[in-house]
Amino acid sequence: MADDANIYIRLGDAAKVSAGYPLRGAADALEPGSTHLIQLKNTNPDDDIDWAGVSAVTLPSKRVPSWLTDDDVLFAARGTRTLAYPLSNVPPKTVCAPQFFVLSVQKPEALSPHFLAWQINQKPAQDYFQRNATGSYIQNIRRSVLEDLTIAVPPKDKQMMVVAFWKAAQRERAVLTQLIENRNSQLEALALGLAPKNPEA
Repeated sequence: MADDANIYIRLGDAAKVSAGYPLRGAADALEPGSTHLIQLKNTNPDDDIDWAGVSAVTLPSKRVPSWLTDDDVLFAARGTRTLAYPLSNVPPKTVCAPQFFVLSVQKPEALSPHFLAWQINQKPAQDYFQRNATGSYIQNIRRSVLEDLTIAVPPKDKQMMVVAFWKAAQRERAVLTQLIENRNSQLEALALGLAPKNPEA
């Protein structure tokens, strides 16, 4: 990508950054209900959101939250992995835990949410977060730090090409991981087959 084809802007000028749904207690202590609550444990760097594991809960407040949409990106602002997760096929009535920031792309026709998430997860942005994080072992990224991140906005066709490569790499990693797990299971079975039938013999 030639630099002269890119536009460089602050993330905060391209997307509205808002906090996740405020919770006073532990998310796992909420009563079952009809609202889907995405937590950090539902994220995976290779698979995005594990929708099957997202809990349906009753929110503690009666105020109507801002529901997540397919144009949103979740950013894990606290923890050991400050990664972004683009949303797709979001169920109705879905919110996220307060450990996330919600990035709502203002003009998705110009900036793909998936491309934004990919760019946030790459080394230049991750190095920026490490330099500006608070906390030692558990990093914390302030909203102002996230909003001040400089992002590149290349032409939309280039964005979609990058996203396609990213998704292909994710699928390849998933296949390789499954192959490794299958091979380990085979080796364990072989080891069990070679073990003495009477451990005390």
